[in-house]
Amino acid sequence: MPRISVYRLRHLAEVYTQEPTEHEPFSEILVRSGLEPDRIADPDARIDLLHEAGVIETACRSLDDKTFAARAALASRGPGTLLSYMVKASGTVADALELAKRFYAVQDPDLRLEISETDVAVRVTIESGVIPSRQYPRHREFLLCGLYTRTRQIVGPGLWPLSLELETDDLSHCEAIAELAECGVTGNRMGYALNMPAGALSTEIPTADRTLLGHLLSQGETQLRKRPEAVEGLSDKVASMIRGRLPGQLPNGDEVASELGMTRRTMTRRLSAEGTNFKTLVDTARCDVSKALMIQNVSIAQIAFLLDFADQAAFSVAFKRWTGATPARYRKAH
Repeated sequence: MPRISVYRLRHLAEVYTQEPTEHEPFSEILVRSGLEPDRIADPDARIDLLHEAGVIETACRSLDDKTFAARAALASRGPGTLLSYMVKASGTVADALELAKRFYAVQDPDLRLEISETDVAVRVTIESGVIPSRQYPRHREFLLCGLYTRTRQIVGPGLWPLSLELETDDLSHCEAIAELAECGVTGNRMGYALNMPAGALSTEIPTADRTLLGHLLSQGETQLRKRPEAVEGLSDKVASMIRGRLPGQLPNGDEVASELGMTRRTMTRRLSAEGTNFKTLVDTARCDVSKALMIQNVSIAQIAFLLDFADQAAFSVAFKRWTGATPARYRKAH
């Protein structure tokens, strides 16, 4: 399981404690999410990505406020990380995004940025191989609003208008975030994305410093080389086994547990300790493979067969549950 810096949770804790309404202590939020309260006291500590997602979702439920994650991210002053300094010293937005794609792994091994450009907009999406966006929507909104905030802080008013895309079909929630972020927010989209105007990649960054950037790049390369290999947890092994069978017939939980030399109950308990379960890992693998096959224009009926569904209708129902869109609508959007 990817292990990440605690800097985002430290900021979240600070914002949470300033909430005006009565709420449970943040230490209890951490415990309920599987973390020791003193874990985030050490700024150099690292935690599982799923624990971060769990804390954010739990905090929103505790406050009974779906916008809390977005509000916390929008209130960020910007992390003092090596990557943030690199981005500030970059020449253009294109340079900054390329650096972010390369060096994001230093602080978040799983999360990645995907950039696409058309004649009308530049679209930056946040992708994860571990955190299903439909299962942890507040966490994805937290990450997206953090990206939006850092973009505004680094580039300034010269890059406008910016807008956000969310997977949610809750349009009132989109309106609430739009008011908080002071930008357009569109719901019912495929994934979570930051949109910039056409030509944004060539926008110059006011704080560009080529000499400083050279020194920072040297440090960044050193950190990449020293980055410890991610410890493969049970969820990683199970996910790898499932993906290895696709396209094709899926193994059931008993078969996977047996291949791993344990009982189904033990596998279930250990996956739960890592914040996931067998069904979620199967759904995530099927969803990822189905998206790739759809982009390759494989027929929906054939995709259903390749992913071991009983029929096309069953696949369509599952795909809409995963992504919020029908297969046909997803294909049209891509």
